[in-house]
Amino acid sequence: MKKHVLALLLALMLCVQLTLPAGAAFRTYEDVQEDHWTTSSVERAIDLGLLQGKTEGAFGWGQPMSRAEFAVALVRLFGWEEVVPDRSTFSDAAPDSWFYTAVETAAANGALSTGSPAFRPTDGITREEAASMLIRGLGYTSLAGYAAENESPFSDVTTNKGFITAAYDMGLMSGTGDGLFHPEDVVTRELGAAVLMRLYDCLYSHPIRLSSSSAYWEVAVETPLADSNGILPTTPLEPLTDLYDALREMKESGTNMNRVVLSLNGGGIRTLTSYGVVLSSETLSAREVEAVLSRSDVNTYYSERYESAYCIYQPNAYQTATVWYQNDESMAAKLQLASLFGVTRYVLR
Repeated sequence: MKKHVLALLLALMLCVQLTLPAGAAFRTYEDVQEDHWTTSSVERAIDLGLLQGKTEGAFGWGQPMSRAEFAVALVRLFGWEEVVPDRSTFSDAAPDSWFYTAVETAAANGALSTGSPAFRPTDGITREEAASMLIRGLGYTSLAGYAAENESPFSDVTTNKGFITAAYDMGLMSGTGDGLFHPEDVVTRELGAAVLMRLYDCLYSHPIRLSSSSAYWEVAVETPLADSNGILPTTPLEPLTDLYDALREMKESGTNMNRVVLSLNGGGIRTLTSYGVVLSSETLSAREVEAVLSRSDVNTYYSERYESAYCIYQPNAYQTATVWYQNDESMAAKLQLASLFGVTRYVLR
């Protein structure tokens, strides 16, 4: 998970106002269709400064969105700090090109695949490439690898399966009908605006903490305790892959995701070992985790694989304690994933 996204979600949790590049209030372009399903997305994307018209009087309706234009819009949407390296990452993205800074910034934040020496900035971005950039930009490259193991909802997808599956599961991109995705089709500017605004609405939604989940369907990922005298386990709270599976299963079952609440462990799990042998395992409250973290001998860590914090200390010369616990960063990562499935309410248990 990218730290810029986590910082963004933390700001939302603290009700801090997020800002995007200033855009002029929307004015009507002569080629924007009034009654098309993407019209409101086009208007909002322009008003937020994510997209601009192709000319003074035309948006470029129906025209392909270039790979460079999509990368620029993503940089603006995520609010990434500009990256301007001395040497170009791609052979066809020169430092004096209008898109250079945005492309380099997107690449530095993992949104672009750097396996090819060329970026092809003026090519129209395909549906497959857009899905890949979206999921990479969210920091979910590893999650896409995991999603690739699931059955694809589309019969015509043979490459980038995990990225397309994840983009579909998260509601960022849909199929074209009859179980097809048409991965090689080029994304038009108005369709690109619609995809960008779907992502925007998920990322910039305000998570709502509830005192009880009684009025909602609850989605939760339980972390089992370690068995005494067993092998030292890894006990992260709500690993992202497990949470992804739980959300995906609930969505595929037809559940109204607006009526779902995410249940998160607000404390932690402590496992006590001696010379590699598990002595005990227990749940800790948030207050008990705070007490552990206040110790002078505790070493804290963060697992990006699991999106969970953990710490290690020695209560005595013969024992080692490992505590996996919830912190602001891990909670932000899980709230972000939940929001991409349409779940914006949560409880801490």
